[in-house]
Amino acid sequence: MKTTINDESKLKIAERLKPILADQFVLYTKTRNYHWNVIGDMFFTLHIKFEELYNELALDVDETAERIRTYGSNAPGTMSEFLKLSSLKEETAGKYPNQLEMAKNIANDYDLLASRINEIGLKLQKEFGDEITAGKLYSIAERYEKHVWMLKSLFKN
Repeated sequence: MKTTINDESKLKIAERLKPILADQFVLYTKTRNYHWNVIGDMFFTLHIKFEELYNELALDVDETAERIRTYGSNAPGTMSEFLKLSSLKEETAGKYPNQLEMAKNIANDYDLLASRINEIGLKLQKEFGDEITAGKLYSIAERYEKHVWMLKSLFKN
């Protein structure tokens, strides 16, 4: 197992982390949007849950950006950069889904992001021997998978 990662490899790893950072930021923004605009009989439950999620995502965004910086690359930080790099989609301006659709959308985004994070973690492990970054990613993906389960439990009969 490799224990030292050279500078060239660190830059390649940082490039692979940038789409994760973008997805996290887009999901943060979408979750905050839903927190502000949710209505319906599940308002209090979802309003609180969405706030919990975006606060956690804010920490995750910071951790991912700092890992990118640790490896010598600049972290993307503008909405245009995030939208180019992200595989997640924003809501159409001025259109808000109902409360259950909001929960489904967030669950689906977390599911997609957890899969992407696991995939990148495995590649970083195999290609570069970067156990530290892979471990961080797996830990994040595990939390995201739990969010998927909890959110999807809201709309299962």
